[in-house]
Order: sequence, then structure tokens, then C-alpha cells
Amino acid sequence: MKERRRAHLPPPPQWEEEPLPDESDGGWLIIYLDVMTLMLSLFVLLLAYSTYSEEDYQVLTRTLSNPVAVRGKVTVPVEPVLQIKEKEATIDKPAEVETERQLEAQYRSALQSQGLADSVEVTVTANQVNIQIRESILFELGRAALTAEGEGVLVKLVPLLTSASDHTLSIEGHTDSSPIATPQFPSNWELSAQRATGVLRFLLGQGIASERMRAVGYADTQPLTENDTDEGRARNRRVSLVLHRPENE
Repeated sequence: MKERRRAHLPPPPQWEEEPLPDESDGGWLIIYLDVMTLMLSLFVLLLAYSTYSEEDYQVLTRTLSNPVAVRGKVTVPVEPVLQIKEKEATIDKPAEVETERQLEAQYRSALQSQGLADSVEVTVTANQVNIQIRESILFELGRAALTAEGEGVLVKLVPLLTSASDHTLSIEGHTDSSPIATPQFPSNWELSAQRATGVLRFLLGQGIASERMRAVGYADTQPLTENDTDEGRARNRRVSLVLHRPENE
């Protein structure tokens, strides 16, 4: 019996080993630059979303300039700085308000000495003195000619206005919201402007310098109160003598 031979098997494949990359070819440098680029992009993104406070920077600068503070942990005391600012404001404000109150008291005393305490109102703010005269004293309703009583009040005010010779004087006419339509006054604008001009002309004749004065008509655009009652409308009809303090004071 013939011996049975096995089929010849092919030899196993021979795998060729690939050579390791040479480190001297610079391939690692590309990976390194990619990582650095990503880190730089991250820092730019964080900087874009960050906020900058000039106040915090100034506080930090003052803190770092103190050699004692640098030894310990540097903190930015934002709230104490705000408290200091509020404290400074509360110190300066009462002094300014007190000056305004004293000046207003002086004007009220001067008006009282002239017998005008019940006819004239005065208010003092940071840069002006507002002397308000009711329309019923200066003019008849719907008219712009000064009454005898109105001229007498203005004469008594002349010494007070003259004493503030370095103040400019705005003469402002105001009306209520009731419409007027006459040949002389088509609207409240003409009425308020002519009343202010009439007061200016009278004060000019009393020796008040013309370069100090100006006349303005506001009609019913600046009411003191509502126009829905007789008392409110009467209060809104007025002429204001506004003394403006010099800007360099």
C-alpha cells in the first residue's frame, strides 16, 4: 500500500519590521507647536471674557505699594473703598446743604423785612436763587400790564437784586394750562413771554443792568403743581426771578 503524503504547506509569511522614526527628523516639534497653539487660544478666550475694573486696579496698586501689605496675602478691598466714598459724600453734602439753608434764611429774612414774606416765595439750590411772585400780585388775569401792587413789590425787591450784582438774572413767565386766544395773546406762550418782558423793562428802569437780565416765557410747560384745581392753577401762574450764581464760585 502506498504511503499517503500530506500536501505541502506554504511557509508562514515573513513580516517586515518597519524602522522606528528617526527623532532627528523634527516630527515631535509639530505636535509641540500644536499644543502651544491650543494653549494660547485658550488664554486669549479667557482674556476676552474677563472684566477689568479700574477701581480694583487702583486699590491693588495702592496695596502693593505698601511694604507691610505685601508680606501677607494681597486682597482687593472693594467694599471698604465704597464705604469710604459714601462717608466722604455724607461729610461734604451736609456742609453744602447747610450753606444753602443759611443763604435761603438770609433771603427770607430780607423779604420779611420788606413785608414780602406772604407775597414772595424763595428757594435756594446749589447754583441759583429762585424768587417766585404770584401772578395775582403782578398782573390781572389774562393781562400783561403790571399792577400798582406788582410795581410796589418789584421796587422792594430791587435792593435784594442789586446786592447780588455778580449774579445773572433770568425773568421767567409761567401760566396755567387754561388756553387763551385773544388778538394780543394767541396762546399762553405770548402771554408768559410778554409778562416776563414787562417785568424786565420795569427792573431796567429801576437801575438793574441790562447785561445781567434776560426774559423767558415758558407758558404752562413748568407747572409747580396740578392744574385740576383753582388753587393749583393760581400757584402755577407766576413770574420767577432766578439769580444764577457765577460758575467760578
